[in-house]
Amino acid sequence: MIAVILYHAEFTVAGHTLLQGGYIGVDVFFVISGFLISQILLTEIEATGRIDFLKFYTRRARRILPALFAVIFATMPFAYFLLLPSELLDYANSIGSSLLFGSNIYFYFTAAQYGEPITLLKPFLHTWSLSVEEQFYIGFPILLLIVRRYFKSRFLPCVLLVAALSFAFCVVTVRHDLQQAFYSPLTRAWELLAGTLLAYQEVRRGRIRPQPLLAAAGLVLVLGSLILFGKDTVHPGRVTVIPVIGTCLVLAFASRENAAGRLLASRPAALTGLVSYSLYLWHYPIFAFWRLTSLNFDNGDKFLAIAATALVAVVSFVIIEKPFRFTRRNRAFWISLGSSVATITAAVLSAITMAGFPHRLDEVYPPLAQANEARLESTFLSLNDNIQAGKPVIFIIGDSHARNWSIALKNYIDSDRYQVVALSYLNCMVEIKNDIVKAPSRASIYDKYCIPFEKYINDKSLLSRTKAIFLTSLRPFEYTVNPFRFELLSWMKSHSDNARIFVFGNYFQLDQLHSCLGLMFQRKSDASICLREATYPPANQDLAQLPFFPPDLAFTYVDTVKLHCDYDKEKCLTSSRGVPFITDWNHMTAEFLTTLIGDILEKRTADLRSDGLLDFLVPPHATEAEQTASSQPNSGATSAASPSN
Repeated sequence: MIAVILYHAEFTVAGHTLLQGGYIGVDVFFVISGFLISQILLTEIEATGRIDFLKFYTRRARRILPALFAVIFATMPFAYFLLLPSELLDYANSIGSSLLFGSNIYFYFTAAQYGEPITLLKPFLHTWSLSVEEQFYIGFPILLLIVRRYFKSRFLPCVLLVAALSFAFCVVTVRHDLQQAFYSPLTRAWELLAGTLLAYQEVRRGRIRPQPLLAAAGLVLVLGSLILFGKDTVHPGRVTVIPVIGTCLVLAFASRENAAGRLLASRPAALTGLVSYSLYLWHYPIFAFWRLTSLNFDNGDKFLAIAATALVAVVSFVIIEKPFRFTRRNRAFWISLGSSVATITAAVLSAITMAGFPHRLDEVYPPLAQANEARLESTFLSLNDNIQAGKPVIFIIGDSHARNWSIALKNYIDSDRYQVVALSYLNCMVEIKNDIVKAPSRASIYDKYCIPFEKYINDKSLLSRTKAIFLTSLRPFEYTVNPFRFELLSWMKSHSDNARIFVFGNYFQLDQLHSCLGLMFQRKSDASICLREATYPPANQDLAQLPFFPPDLAFTYVDTVKLHCDYDKEKCLTSSRGVPFITDWNHMTAEFLTTLIGDILEKRTADLRSDGLLDFLVPPHATEAEQTASSQPNSGATSAASPSN
């Protein structure tokens, strides 16, 4: 539990995150859980020849549900007042799935890769491991009883076979679907069954004689995994065997007679173990809400969050977990449990039915502005309708940024002279092979982007009359996803009519843990708070030193912030017609982009003409004479392999 808490806290020293392998604590937990529960069940079978299922599941309910419900009830007010509608909807769904012990399945389909920054803001993400454990124990006692009754002499081979199949499935799955390997009970069963095998040994043959060296070796394997494993470690997989074996060695051979046993039986360790479940339940939501409300979740905040977790966990253990676990008042227990389930279910259904109560945003983001922005953004997929043959083409391409940039830029492109083709390769696996661009989607929901992208990008009749290519990407020279973008530009240019390439720089952005709309909502502020807290882009950045800068590609860099306000935040726009410049942490809104581009075109006409951009864009209030002038070929326009602005 200590390892997991430190892992989720993400303490940093000299730029390095400590204990990046702390997630191994969950694997240790699975082995211990498999050992303890199997020991209880096997002992009962050996003594009575049966399992009292009602008693078993009642014990599990007393152990798990009261403390879980207490955390749910305690976090509801924070969720309502701090989470955006989409986040509150996700919160409600995660609670509902945790009540059904299916949150691992829910997060498999909805969450980013475990450990990514965005997952740290999901208050109930940690319940995935509780769901895996409970899914295992819903069916395990029945299978255990069947095997012990009808395959008594083959119990050990049967468990070994199932564990081996689970491990093999884990090793195969992690290669193709890391998310499934992480969240699936089928890929985790072998860890729980490792504990079962150890419990079977003890029940049948008694406690193994303590071995100091083996116990110490087990502790070294576990601690070594915590220290040496990292975010790049393929997990769960082959290497996960190391901490699993280490845990088994400690469980089997540690005792008060050796150092490892004395360490783990010490009073601080024992007290931590007593409140470990409460620590587990409380730490993640406390960390998540603290991160949401702290603009700089530094080491000091992390120490305070851990201290708060420990305090709340002890209180929870004393007044909730312990009393409910050992009370003899069964009627009162089930009544309180039933009423809690009913209340939580009603709250979850209300949040889902009301789509996260979007009216809460009205004060900071007027409904009319929200509706107008939604209408604008919905037009992206129709931008390529009615493509006219023979007309010179301007391609606008990019990742998720291409949608709103395309919507805004099209307002300033002379539609009488140029045909606009707007494409997004969002979650498309782009590959150029045999002079053909392949772009299958990573999931079917992205087909709406990838299918037209592949269709139009390979249309040689469009490419041959392409005059300009606009790249609109998140941090184009830094973003590690979609590194093919400049190779794609080169390929497109080679098939074009010597097209000009323009790379558009990003506007101000927040860190990945905060959304602009979230900051506005939590602090009841306008979008100026987002601009104040923006950390990107830095002024006077040397683009040529960035990892994906293409030195061999001739292009013009359009420094959006410099052209608009010269990096002086006091002069920079933060909203347009009630729409903030961003609502998440990095994507500019369509309404704001339309205003921003128009402002740049009006105020920086001379700069844009010298860079050749006014060969393709028309200022919003240009006179007829200016429009005619801007449409003439500009002998002074330059293409460069280094930024022009």
